[in-house]
Amino acid sequence: MKYVSIIAIFLFCMSCNSKQKEAKKGNIEKNQLAQIKTAVVTIDQLMVNAEELVGKEVHFTGLVNHVCAHSGKRCILKNLEGNLSIRVEASGNLEGFDKEMAGQDITVSGILREKRLEEAAIDEWETEVKAKDASEDGGKHCSSEMANIKEMRDWMKENNKNYYAIYYVDGNSYEVVE
Repeated sequence: MKYVSIIAIFLFCMSCNSKQKEAKKGNIEKNQLAQIKTAVVTIDQLMVNAEELVGKEVHFTGLVNHVCAHSGKRCILKNLEGNLSIRVEASGNLEGFDKEMAGQDITVSGILREKRLEEAAIDEWETEVKAKDASEDGGKHCSSEMANIKEMRDWMKENNKNYYAIYYVDGNSYEVVE
C-alpha cells in the first residue's frame, strides 16, 4: 500500500510539472505572438497592408519631414526614398511633437485610420482646378493639383475602388531612433 501511495504521489507531481511546462510554453508562444503584433515596420511595409490594418494598433518608423508649426499636433513622416508619406495626429496621452524633430527618424505607435475621398469629391475638385486654370496665367499652380488628381484616379483604377484612401495614424506615442 505504501508503494502504491508513493507511486501515486510521484505521478501526481510529474503531471503537475508537465502542466507547468505546458503553461510556460503557452506563455512563451503568447509572448512571441505579442512581439510579432508589435513589430516595428517601415512606412512601405505599413502601406502594403494598410487596408487590413485600419482600426488596429501599428508600430512603424519614418523620417520626420514636417511638424505642424502652429500646434505641433501633427507631423508628416516619409519613407527612405521620400515617395511615401503618412500623417500622424497626436492623440491620447501624446500631447504633440517637438518641432525640432524635423530630419530625425522616429518610431510611432498608434491606431491606423482611413479617410476616403469619394470619386464625386475628386470630380468636383477637378472641375474647380480646371476653372482656376482657365482664369490664371498659364495655370502653373494648378499643374500640381492636376497631377495629384491623376495620381488618385490611377490608384483608384489600379485598385478597382470608387474612392481614394488616405491613411493616417492617431499616434499614442513616439520615440526618436538613435
